[in-house]
Amino acid sequence: MRNRRVLVWLLCAALLAGCQGQTGETEAARPLEPISQDALSQDLRDALEEEWDAWNALSEEAKAVSSHMPGWCRRGFEDWAACEDFLGFSVPNPLEACDWLEKGTSAAMPLGFRDAPRVDIQWNGTEEGYVDWVSANAGYRSGPIRVMLGALLYGDPAKAKFSDRDWTLDLGKQDIPADGVLYCVHVVGEPDGTAEVEETLERALGVFEEASE
Repeated sequence: MRNRRVLVWLLCAALLAGCQGQTGETEAARPLEPISQDALSQDLRDALEEEWDAWNALSEEAKAVSSHMPGWCRRGFEDWAACEDFLGFSVPNPLEACDWLEKGTSAAMPLGFRDAPRVDIQWNGTEEGYVDWVSANAGYRSGPIRVMLGALLYGDPAKAKFSDRDWTLDLGKQDIPADGVLYCVHVVGEPDGTAEVEETLERALGVFEEASE
């Protein structure tokens, strides 16, 4: 419902050994390593080429009134493994194996909601085939709490920056770029569920910490 306020915690966590010290203090963040263009699958490259072919086939008038960003692509998948197959390389996602999380759509709604995909990939690239960025997204649920994972990779030069989300309330943000991936976990609940949101956030962070050990 549009008038209902939501409570949002934003956590960006990196799956990297040594990123989080025993004291819980984060070490100085290192710049993101850019995507290896050669590692990207041919399927992803072909989809980008098809996207540009479709854009170039439009008339100048159609381009002028279009709200579509040229070179922007999106694909949905039934699980994280299928997403990795399409990318052409592995992007570790420790939340996928959590037995305390129920799998949802990429927006963390119940499976089947508006036929939304379980996992989706979004990416943007140039007409020459250079991929600027790739974002792999998956959603989970813990009772009424929604948990959304985004794994973002950048081209060269790498820029570890997520666009601000249009949430009602943003209570926290921590960016920890590591290697070639920036992991962001969004935990969303109701205003009277602060304790549950905090607990879910801590459990999600713990999963990443355990995976990095």
